[in-house]
Amino acid sequence: MRSLLLRMLLLAVLPLAGWVNAGQIVDIYRAEMLVKNQSEAERNAAARASFGELIVRVSGQRAAISHPAIQQALPNAQNYLFGFAYKSTTEKVTEDGKSIPATGLQLNFEPRAIEKLLRDAQLPLWPATRPKILVWLVAKGPAGLRAVPQPNDLQAMQAQATYRGLPLAFPQQDGELAANDLWSVNVEKIKAASLRYKADAILVGRYTPSNSGPIPAPSSASNEAIDSANAPLGSLGPWVGDWQLLHAGNVQSFTDETPEAGGLFASAIDRAADYFANQYAITPTNQGPQNIVLHVRNITSFGAFKEVQRYLGELAMVQRMEVVTVNPEGLLVRLTAEGDTKLLLSTLALGRRLVPDMAGVAVTSGSSAPSADIDAEAMAELDQALASEQQNTVPQSIPATAPAHAGTLEDPLIFVWQK
Repeated sequence: MRSLLLRMLLLAVLPLAGWVNAGQIVDIYRAEMLVKNQSEAERNAAARASFGELIVRVSGQRAAISHPAIQQALPNAQNYLFGFAYKSTTEKVTEDGKSIPATGLQLNFEPRAIEKLLRDAQLPLWPATRPKILVWLVAKGPAGLRAVPQPNDLQAMQAQATYRGLPLAFPQQDGELAANDLWSVNVEKIKAASLRYKADAILVGRYTPSNSGPIPAPSSASNEAIDSANAPLGSLGPWVGDWQLLHAGNVQSFTDETPEAGGLFASAIDRAADYFANQYAITPTNQGPQNIVLHVRNITSFGAFKEVQRYLGELAMVQRMEVVTVNPEGLLVRLTAEGDTKLLLSTLALGRRLVPDMAGVAVTSGSSAPSADIDAEAMAELDQALASEQQNTVPQSIPATAPAHAGTLEDPLIFVWQK
């Protein structure tokens, strides 16, 4: 029963098979502003102006800026900076009703200080590794369908994606997918056309002026004509949009109506960011840290051993990593994690460095059968590394109340290291 539950959990968090990428690291602690000059007062004002954007991006919560602890920190936002840089720009800003040349200012906020602020406020922390989303757009105008989005549509979507810290990718629009297939949300064809982009999720957006008629339900037949790239869509609002977010074998659907078309794209990105933050953000709980044991296969060298150590130790949700044993069958590690097993599995699935061993073969920490892929010299290096680790480690026991599916010394979660 435990094995069946674990398999179901793994299948629930693994991304769509066949086109998975390893997420993308986003610089979530950087903000860019236009300023009138390089004075300290202007820089501090820019820090305060960008602080709310930063908190929303790092926490994944739109309402985080209204939290009392964040409001209290806002007047001293400059205290959370560790660096800044200026650059020339052709942009203009307005001062006393006059347009003057602007200077670009890059603000680099201190990650640990921001993370401490969020934790003290009991707000979530969404780590910098974010899922890359492939966006397909199709619009319906008076003459039919148009699968080539207008530049201002893409700009509106990209601007909101930068604000929320979501990396986007857009297809090349080289005829690989017909507008009718997008309008009817033909999932199989959309997935097939998306393979080469190696994204972590797919967002299909359908939008139209409300006076052009309703948007049909997904998979409905469509015989609409396909417009050329320059065919007009009409400019009278309001606009209606329907969005399908494909991720981890699930489909999230949402609809919106806005006065301007750009509002549809900002809203869609907000919905997608809210969904992914719920999947990957570390949320403080009253349960405290959990201990989860992993058995990692395919450790055939000292270098691989250190890579696994470094990778797990750098995960934002991992507070502490203890090496329990190293033997020819692999590496047994105990993680003190801020978050539950599902969050850990989701995080590992996004990183794609540790892949679950779906064969489910039982492995015990006392196994000593030699592996065909590891030689005696490598094994000696691993033994020496383990001895060094144990000298500097205070052993911790796993609570008796740990969930049965969390991974224990007797029954660890089994993964394969991807070199």
